Amino acid sequence: MFDIDICEPRRIVLVRFRGRLTDADFAELDKLAAQQRGKTAFDCIYDMSNVEQFDLATSFVAKRGDLPQPFKDHERIYVVSNDDLKLLVRLYATYQANKGWKAPVIVASLSEAMSRLGVTPSDFNPVPLPDR
Repeated sequence: MFDIDICEPRRIVLVRFRGRLTDADFAELDKLAAQQRGKTAFDCIYDMSNVEQFDLATSFVAKRGDLPQPFKDHERIYVVSNDDLKLLVRLYATYQANKGWKAPVIVASLSEAMSRLGVTPSDFNPVPLPDR
C-alpha cells in the first residue's frame, strides 16, 4: 500500500509505502504513472521506511531494473532502512546503472532525501488516489 504527496512548485513526488510491499504495489504505481506520461517530469522520493513486510522476488527486481527510468535525468531517491530491502533496492540500482540510466540514490531517512532536494514535509500536499 502507498500514499502519494506532491510538491508542485518544485515538481517532486513523494511515494510513501507502508505495511506490506508487493509487486502489486508497483503495478498500481506504474498504472498511475502511465496516466502522467508525456506530462511534466518530476523528481521522485520513494519512502520505504514504513514497510513492515515485503514480498519481492529478486527476479521481479531485476526485471524492473531493466525498465527505463520514468523521468530521464531527474532524481530518484529511495529511503530504505531495512537491510534486506536495501539489498533489493541496490540490486535495482545496479541494473539501472548497467543499462546506462542514472542510478537512483539510496538514503537512510526521509529528512536526508528531502534535504538533497531542498524541500521540507510542509512543501507537500496529498494526492487523492482512486479507491484501492
